[in-house]
Amino acid sequence: MSIAYADFLASAEAIHASSSGEVDYRNTASRAYYAAYHFAVDSAGSVGAAQPLASFVGGTHECLREFYANPASKDVLCRRRQSVGYMLRQAHEIRCLADYRLDEGFDSAMAEAQLASCRLIISRVAAIVAEAAA
Repeated sequence: MSIAYADFLASAEAIHASSSGEVDYRNTASRAYYAAYHFAVDSAGSVGAAQPLASFVGGTHECLREFYANPASKDVLCRRRQSVGYMLRQAHEIRCLADYRLDEGFDSAMAEAQLASCRLIISRVAAIVAEAAA
């Protein structure tokens, strides 16, 4: 069965709504990041990717961030893409904290901030796609 970015977002929201401790906060942050990540990947062709992101050199997450953060031109649409790239970088760092740095605390406020940030990434990418199509 295939899933989409919205499934990751719904999972993050459900986990957060019923969270009872740190593992839920960490899972919220991780699932939220993957919602934003998959939406950004799926939208890359609509906002200027001339080739599949898998063909870029480097890690997949890094390639995605670099695609958005370093557009070839500097028009208004590309500057908006840059902000998404920077937001993806920050969201990925939080996801790595949540998933790998278990000796560091992770609280409800951090999960809520990551969820809000990832919703904003999705919203901004959707706006860029809509503007690119206009």
